[in-house]
Amino acid sequence: MRPFDTGHEDLVHDVSYDFYGRYVATCSSDQHVKVFRLDKDSNEWILSDSWRAHDSSIVSVDWASPEYGRIIATASYDKSVKIWEEDPDQDECSGRRWTKLCTLNDSKGSLYSAKFAPSHLGLKLACIGNDGILRIYEALDPSDLRSWTLTTTAKVLNVPPASHLQSDFCISWCPSRFQTERIAVCVLDQAIIYQKNTQDSKFYIAGKLEGHNGLIRSVCWAPSIGRAYQLIATGCKDGKVRIYKVTEDLNNSGVSGTVSNSATTTNSNGSDISTRSISNDNTTDGASNQREDTPSSNNSLKRTNNSLLHMPLNIELLSAHDDHGGQEVWSVSWNLTGTILSSAGGDGKVRLWKATYSNEFKCMSVITAQQT
Repeated sequence: MRPFDTGHEDLVHDVSYDFYGRYVATCSSDQHVKVFRLDKDSNEWILSDSWRAHDSSIVSVDWASPEYGRIIATASYDKSVKIWEEDPDQDECSGRRWTKLCTLNDSKGSLYSAKFAPSHLGLKLACIGNDGILRIYEALDPSDLRSWTLTTTAKVLNVPPASHLQSDFCISWCPSRFQTERIAVCVLDQAIIYQKNTQDSKFYIAGKLEGHNGLIRSVCWAPSIGRAYQLIATGCKDGKVRIYKVTEDLNNSGVSGTVSNSATTTNSNGSDISTRSISNDNTTDGASNQREDTPSSNNSLKRTNNSLLHMPLNIELLSAHDDHGGQEVWSVSWNLTGTILSSAGGDGKVRLWKATYSNEFKCMSVITAQQT
């Protein structure tokens, strides 16, 4: 591991690599974004450009898929998300190499996270902030990246947290192109999975990641190469790294779980659609008596009082680890194949986790900045 000086004058909140790992972008409370490129000869990170991007602390930065060009998104406490594009004709370190394409300022509170969707879903961007509302934007015309449309909003948190209290929000898209469009949304100590209904293109709550005893600092959905199930990891203020297994019960013809009102989703035309949260107990009490008859080929979709009920995902907590010595876990991230998980904690160490043949995750390596 090679530390390098970013040159930021304040706390660095987020670091993001591009698809090829040749560029890295950083954002900071000094209101600046910096992009570094990896020099092939010296194997050192060289500053490519630096510019003042927002009027407040910048807490999230993310790269779009390279098929759409060299695009990054930044989210800030100034309640805005900005989309930037690189202009290769401008000189490096000129402050003009990255030009602003557009500003998305629908949020009523400070923004905490902005993430581009996987490329197979199109050019989409999800963001969430202190107002507790998930917003998904889409560039309907990839040839005109200055025009973005707000396609979906979901009220994840009914009452925003008080400004003087510590809070955290984070999101992660499901990277599998063979699954329905899903996104994991973490607000404070709650983690919710939203899934898109392919028939009406609306998002509903498909499940929850239970068991957190503090603010969720980070969530990451693993790539599922060759697996019949999904893995999601979270890092929490309670000092634990949690790994969840997500599967679908396609053979269940009923609505599994209890249903309660928990959120409101709004489609692009502004109308509200009632959504439901579904727990993972395998019961149908109170639901089977309310179902209407539907074709057997569509067992995953039931109608009750003109509201849509959906089969929940089966979510299992595989393991919870407190190897960071009780310190907060600030970041979790999977490798490209979804086989190794890295976690960074307040103890100043990065730990690498890998599953054994019995599907039990073990810490395989500990990395510290003091290593020689």
